[in-house]
Amino acid sequence: MATSASEASVQPLTLVMLVGELEKLRKDVTGELTASMNTALAPIQASLQKITDTVATHTATITGMETALSAHSDGIITLEREVAVLKSKLETTNQVNDRLQLAVEDLVSQDGRRPSAGYLGARPCTSQSGSETAARFRPLIVRFHKYAQKERVLLWARKSRDVSYQGHPIRIFEDFSATLAKKRATFNKVKSQLYKEGIRFGLLYPARLRVTINGQTRIFDSAEEAERFYQVHSSKRPTCVSVTTPDCGNPGSDKCSTPASIAVPE
Repeated sequence: MATSASEASVQPLTLVMLVGELEKLRKDVTGELTASMNTALAPIQASLQKITDTVATHTATITGMETALSAHSDGIITLEREVAVLKSKLETTNQVNDRLQLAVEDLVSQDGRRPSAGYLGARPCTSQSGSETAARFRPLIVRFHKYAQKERVLLWARKSRDVSYQGHPIRIFEDFSATLAKKRATFNKVKSQLYKEGIRFGLLYPARLRVTINGQTRIFDSAEEAERFYQVHSSKRPTCVSVTTPDCGNPGSDKCSTPASIAVPE
């Protein structure tokens, strides 16, 4: 009788009851998983927040640096322009001074000393190289009031090969600034080539090359332009070859003639 009563108290499992139990189980498992994931992700979230803050700080720093660099770049460009203008003005001033000046080298005074010794004074030499440098004669710069006077003296010095003062040979030449002298020196190579070809040329002030070929005169402002012109001109010049008769090997032959040069275009 007791067994029958207990069996009667147990209710049969229905579908609704099964769904309810499964829903409870799902909620319990979901809660446990959520708590575990939150616990595990908490340090990662803290690290990500630190990284985010660091990136934001770096972004602000980089933005500030870019702004400062842009301002500095603009300032450098402005300074470069000002320096270029000042260099141009300085070069112009030097050229104006150079046009009125000549350099006299190896000039000796009556007492046998350098003329500059009087106003430069005695300077102590601390090394052998310094002593050798001090012993060399420095050019004496002579400034003229008029450009025509300076040109007359320079022309006279060029025509007079042996110029001396009180028995001592001296040299007189134009006084150029270092920048101008370097620019004029760039024409040395093409000047040598033109000289070998017998082509008339002249170096004009401040640094221009004048070339005269077949009665026509051209002026070049750069050595590169002058060299290109020379290469084109030299490629068009005829080549001379020597031609002799075949019987020249026999000294007694009546057909032997003097070798002749014939211009053959390349």
